Amino acid sequence: MFRHQLRRAPAALTVAALALTLAPAGAAAGSEAGSPADPATREESSATLAETAEQPAKQVRLRIGPDQVRTWHTDRVWATRVLREAQVKVRNADLVRVRRDGTVMRKRDQRRVRDGDTIQVVRVNVRTRVKRNRIKPRTVRVKTARLRPGARKVAAKGRPGVRRVKVTVKLHNTKVVRKKRAAKVVRRPKPRRVLVGTAARSVPGADRLNWRALANCESSGNPRAVNPAGYYGLYQFDTGTWRSVGGRGLPSKARPAEQTYRAKLLYKQRGRQPWPHCGRYL
Repeated sequence: MFRHQLRRAPAALTVAALALTLAPAGAAAGSEAGSPADPATREESSATLAETAEQPAKQVRLRIGPDQVRTWHTDRVWATRVLREAQVKVRNADLVRVRRDGTVMRKRDQRRVRDGDTIQVVRVNVRTRVKRNRIKPRTVRVKTARLRPGARKVAAKGRPGVRRVKVTVKLHNTKVVRKKRAAKVVRRPKPRRVLVGTAARSVPGADRLNWRALANCESSGNPRAVNPAGYYGLYQFDTGTWRSVGGRGLPSKARPAEQTYRAKLLYKQRGRQPWPHCGRYL
């Protein structure tokens, strides 16, 4: 019997050793490292959560462009930082506005984002359009006694002009805020010149004379002829004689029919005497 008890003793020792090995490690080092259930540790965790709850993130409304609206939670101060955090691309031409209770903040220190503010990004676009417009030439009618009354003759066809028009439109999102139009004449039009035949103004006693021959003799038929001695036009009037028969300005600036009419009046007053060399052709 004694031998049987000695044989069972090693098995009991082995079980006791196994029980010690399976015991938790925290129980062995309980006084040195502390336990998760320690009251002091629980108090520190509650304090950290309380501090986090006292500093909540600001809730900001983002209005980007004409239609994109979203809510963003942030702890940033300036609008540009909030937009950068929200990964919103802002171009140099765009406008960034901070609205608070329906009012746009103007001063820099007022543009610090608060809870409930709205950050508005206005997309600014400038569109330019250039076009060319045709300028219709005007028509100049010149009366002349060289054509039969009522007859017309195109002396110069003229040429249309060109006007360059530049229209610049500035848009805030999709709203037009400014429209500018600038026009510049690139090519000036040339007028269309039409000769219109009219009856020569009648001066009884002088109408049937050969005034064309007198004009050819005095000025070679050039109504703009100017003599350095002070004589002008078809019939080489001086300014004093021209005014004596009702003429205005210089004779060479008047129409040919006007010059002939004033020459007939002068003939009625003084005969051929004003044209001592060419008067014989009348």
